[in-house]
Amino acid sequence: MYSDFVFMCLLNNGKDYEKLDKMQQIQVQLFLYIFGVINAQFKWEGLPKEIKDYNVEKVLNMYGQGVLFKEDEQYAFCNAVNTNMLNIYGEPCEVQPVAINGMNFDRRVVNTMLGSDGEIKEQDAVLFKNNLTSTPTYAMIKPMVEEMAFIWQSKGINAGLSRVKALVHANKNNASSIKQQLKSIIGSSTFIPVVSEKTNILKEIEKLDFNVEYEPDKYWEDFDKTFATICQWLGITTNLSQNKKERLIVSEVESNDELTTISEDARLSFRKLGCSQAKELFGLDITCENKVPEVKATQPMDNQKLDNPEE
Repeated sequence: MYSDFVFMCLLNNGKDYEKLDKMQQIQVQLFLYIFGVINAQFKWEGLPKEIKDYNVEKVLNMYGQGVLFKEDEQYAFCNAVNTNMLNIYGEPCEVQPVAINGMNFDRRVVNTMLGSDGEIKEQDAVLFKNNLTSTPTYAMIKPMVEEMAFIWQSKGINAGLSRVKALVHANKNNASSIKQQLKSIIGSSTFIPVVSEKTNILKEIEKLDFNVEYEPDKYWEDFDKTFATICQWLGITTNLSQNKKERLIVSEVESNDELTTISEDARLSFRKLGCSQAKELFGLDITCENKVPEVKATQPMDNQKLDNPEE
């Protein structure tokens, strides 16, 4: 489904991580952190013993939809690849189960359909969707994670430029020795970048002024806002994007909570739908509920009083 190295590294439990460049490795670390959070977001119960809850979430978050089916009296949950058999709503009637290790299974009917021979094919598997459009969580947040990695990198560039004091021009042969000499005099080579030129002698030393102020707080503020946006898309409440010091009024908090709740339900409702179909088809009593408790403020907000002011 995806060809990027980050996706493959995440999917294969870190395989070939060392082959990624530095920024790709940062992206992997950010994805691992976010996926660790969302993997604990929902509580699954009643799954067949062959299927672990984290494997269900892995398929849904990485592929967007999965299929629950029986193979030789054993249940399995795999990536559901759509075929050309769609109903009038554009939803798949038949899917191809493909395991993460690449193993293929026979096609399964997830919505009762009329076959090419005129016979009705009854549903024999259940399609679980990550959301309305079966969009993988990975695809939803990938642009934002890349933005977080970019901010991370920009902070380092900002730190470097704010420390540049002089530029030394030297050829390739003597650049290293000149840098070492300057380091012994000044005490640090980070202040004196050496640029190679086609010359045999040291030509000039220029004082530089990029007029760059080192402002890490602004970069991390942007980083927090981007991460908070991802969390809100996924239905997770966070106050990382609140950069003002004064207390929020009740209406602001409630509007944020409502949007977060709707975002959460956009994924949870389709998991519950799959659970109800699994009960009808297989008799499995599978449930999926929100596992993250409601978090309330410990201090009163504007125009709000504490429930227990005496405590």
